Amino acid sequence: MSERKPKDNLFAGTRKFSSLFLIVIFILTASASCEGFNDTDYQYEEPFEKVIPVKEAGSFSLSNINGSITVTSSPEMEVVIKATKYARWKKEDLDKVRIDIVSGEKSVIVDTVYERKNLRAKVDYEITVPEKIALELVKSVNGKVNVSGRFDRAKLSTTNGGITAQGDFHWLEAATTNGNLDIFQVKGTVNLRTTNGSIRLELDEVAGDLRAKTTNGSITIKLAGQPDAQFFARTTNGSIKVDYPVTVEGEISRRRVEGRIGSGQGPKIELKTTNGSISLLKKQGHEPI
Repeated sequence: MSERKPKDNLFAGTRKFSSLFLIVIFILTASASCEGFNDTDYQYEEPFEKVIPVKEAGSFSLSNINGSITVTSSPEMEVVIKATKYARWKKEDLDKVRIDIVSGEKSVIVDTVYERKNLRAKVDYEITVPEKIALELVKSVNGKVNVSGRFDRAKLSTTNGGITAQGDFHWLEAATTNGNLDIFQVKGTVNLRTTNGSIRLELDEVAGDLRAKTTNGSITIKLAGQPDAQFFARTTNGSIKVDYPVTVEGEISRRRVEGRIGSGQGPKIELKTTNGSISLLKKQGHEPI
């Protein structure tokens, strides 16, 4: 007598396949919801532009919710605000997003206000500010932040998106939760933080204290010159590579290095990650990161 295979196995396999299919659909839907900032997803748009003269390069702040922010500096003593409001489903939603501006002789504050929650809209900004102005806070929640030029200091923040900074900063702080941090030719003190993302720097020199921390991601620094710095690097699950001789002044292992590079009389370099590797490399010519 031939053995009859139970039908439950077939149904179990079908259920597993269906569950897997639903999980994939859920992930794709969630991803699309989080990313949902492609211009092609929006049916309606409205431009906005305003030029604000200032007497002194004091401070600038911008708060956004959904959308990207780009800030560049200029020798002109004025703040140029160019923005595009986007609405996904209803044209009248454009009127439910306000760009509020408070300005003085040496400061400008821009705030993006949504009249209700879950509004399927966004605002992309392109900002030009006077050189040496202080970026007190440039912040988005869902969107990337790009800054380049000459600034006194800058505090940059987003939650879902990457941050790119390039230029001359006396002091720079950049933080995101889900995204990479890319820093190019920045001068001054640098403090970088992300949770889910990598940190990459390409510098001519380390001119101020440099701190970089991530949880899930690698940290890569490429330098054009020889640093003189106190050096500390630590990873939990990963490795550490340093192209420069390190004089050990503490613990050294595959996952932890403490010591000085060069004379050690310069700034501090402190690098920490949990799941990822750390690399301090000599930049070769115009080699990109």
